[in-house]
Amino acid sequence: MKTTRFEFGEYEVLAVPVLADNFVYLVCRDGQAVLIDAGEAGPVFQTLEQERLQLREILITHTHQDHVGGCRAIQERLGVLSTSPAVESATVQMLGTVCRSFSTPGHVATHKCHHFPELGILFTGDALINGACGRILGGTAQQYFESLQAIKALPDETVVFGGHDYLVENMEFALSVEPGNAAMQARLDLYRTDPAAALFATLAEEKKTNPFLRVESVAEFAELRQRKDRFLGR
Repeated sequence: MKTTRFEFGEYEVLAVPVLADNFVYLVCRDGQAVLIDAGEAGPVFQTLEQERLQLREILITHTHQDHVGGCRAIQERLGVLSTSPAVESATVQMLGTVCRSFSTPGHVATHKCHHFPELGILFTGDALINGACGRILGGTAQQYFESLQAIKALPDETVVFGGHDYLVENMEFALSVEPGNAAMQARLDLYRTDPAAALFATLAEEKKTNPFLRVESVAEFAELRQRKDRFLGR
């Protein structure tokens, strides 16, 4: 999949594929950019050069290697700072708009999502990944359920940018949970003709197609996550 471009008024989001199935993101305005995650340096350098962008800083969702592997090379070449997910949750001005970074543990014990409320966009790393969520690899089911409830409370029109392309296997699992869910089947079918439209959905669409947003208790969430661990191993 090639880099995909999304427009939000004066801003653009570039979804840059890296490694086998990861995405990193550039939020851009007037030749300036902020990078969300840094799994690989080469594609980031190439995109910055092609788009004539000056990178201002890096925001990290969590410290797994496929999200930070290119961070040091980018920092050393461009002299930019990166913000660790271990710092306190904060709301700051960035590229002339608000960025709210908030804690979403569960996949791992320390994880941040980055929300640009004025643009209606959310970067979820591995907390929420096109129709599912990441495995529990350091956090707890209680933490994860609460984190997903916090995400779920955001406006329905928010566009969700997750850390991977796991759409096909996620929808296959979702349909095993709810075989008659027409929205899940439609999202899977859409992926075959327009992958970006299926991957980068609104939160309203996630609520219809993501079984992890449709459970009502920690116990239900934990059982569902265990089922998915057995289903595909991630």
